[in-house]
Amino acid sequence: MTTASPTEPVDIIVPVLNEEEILQEFHTRICRLNFPINLIFVDNASTDKSVEIISSFPDATLIRHQSNEGYGASLIDGIKASNNSKIVIIDADCEYPPEAIPALVKELDNADVVYTSRFLDNSNTSMPFLKRKGNQIISSLFNLLFKQNVTDLYTGCKAINRSALEGIKLERKGFEHVLELGVKLARNNIKITEIPVVFSPRHTGQAKMKHVSETLKYLYLTLSYYLRVR
Repeated sequence: MTTASPTEPVDIIVPVLNEEEILQEFHTRICRLNFPINLIFVDNASTDKSVEIISSFPDATLIRHQSNEGYGASLIDGIKASNNSKIVIIDADCEYPPEAIPALVKELDNADVVYTSRFLDNSNTSMPFLKRKGNQIISSLFNLLFKQNVTDLYTGCKAINRSALEGIKLERKGFEHVLELGVKLARNNIKITEIPVVFSPRHTGQAKMKHVSETLKYLYLTLSYYLRVR
């Protein structure tokens, strides 16, 4: 099924940390979409050739952090630099296929916020056990406490109508940004919708998240948010 292209460009925010091996492929696949986009890379103090590669893309905006400020800081700065009504957040490592973007954006016609889910159709069996279980635990607790119905709170690929962010101040600079965003959307009575995505474990570079420690942190923060301690 084909998806009609929007008439207004879509802001695509791409956090980057040492992704020199995959950036060219990512950019090529984005460009093949034949989709009106405003491409914003936020480099979080890469020590490889990521900045040099991004700088060679004529259609991209580059925001540079001089020190590693964290995943959430990259997304906060990317959102600040964006200006269109539809925003997509996607990792640069191609674990989430850029080809999923048109379907995400199309779904924004029916929902305020759309997450891709690696678990919605139970097809992504290649994910490590601890990573899968950590995500399931956090997603289930989040759903219970904040009246949502997500299967993949940790997802690194999502789309948001800018209007859904009105009145929301995002402050968390690490990976816990994901939880903060979900909580503040829920508190504004915004429902998170999901669509399935085919997830391909990265074949270049290294994963940035330490899943056991992050899961423990998420458990603490989820309860803290619920109790309005933080």
